[in-house]
Amino acid sequence: MKAWTYRPDPTLGLSLAEQLTVFPRASDPAQSVLRLVWNLSVRVWLRLYFRLRVAGREHLPADGRFVLVANHSSHLDAVGLAAALPLSAVDRTFAVAARDYFFSSLWRSLFSAVFLNALPFDRKARDRSSLELCADVLRVGRGALIMFPEGTRSLDGRIQAFKRGIGILAAGTDLPVVPAFIEGARRAWPKGSRFPRPLRVRVTIGAPRTFADVPADRNGQVHVTAEVERAVRALAEGRGVEDGAAAAAPGQAIGRDAVGRTE
Repeated sequence: MKAWTYRPDPTLGLSLAEQLTVFPRASDPAQSVLRLVWNLSVRVWLRLYFRLRVAGREHLPADGRFVLVANHSSHLDAVGLAAALPLSAVDRTFAVAARDYFFSSLWRSLFSAVFLNALPFDRKARDRSSLELCADVLRVGRGALIMFPEGTRSLDGRIQAFKRGIGILAAGTDLPVVPAFIEGARRAWPKGSRFPRPLRVRVTIGAPRTFADVPADRNGQVHVTAEVERAVRALAEGRGVEDGAAAAAPGQAIGRDAVGRTE
């Protein structure tokens, strides 16, 4: 007979706000329904208010296990990318989000966990526990991640140097990394603005790539990060860059230690 092991509920004794930061979250049918209704509503809003258009949906891997990586300049970015995915992927796609921003209060935590399906990332921690959690979601749960390797929203629309987190996740693995470029989101809803403007937003999705043949050491991680950044910049050059800003800052270093997340 197999030995029985008691595993206490990880949320035991935590307040509601604290429970919402625990990940992975327990499956909840009510939350799934709310999340689906929210996503349907947001898709209609994006289509009508921002005239959202998505190109390249055919590049999304069919089995649903991938990391969708894009430039980041607006709070519209995460919902715009989520709207590009099939509705069937809503419950298993997680936006990597800064814990100290999106989970800083009860109401933000409720919104982030229930509607955005956000994965709380601790950017102040010195260890890689949050990054290991991302890897577990991809490996064990067969989920998908939305990640912004710049680490924070760009103020001027220029794509900043990517941080090394995507390289750590993908180097030496068959994990599909899907580059995307979001055009128009910063003009519509820039950082610091309270209300969005009804300006056109477009998402362009590129072909996925894997890096199984790249060594999973620091040099390999830096190489993967640089390749993914180049792929996003190439999409930007193909579409034109927001507000005429240069897509690249060629002298910027690639491969810093912090990990990309949305803020």
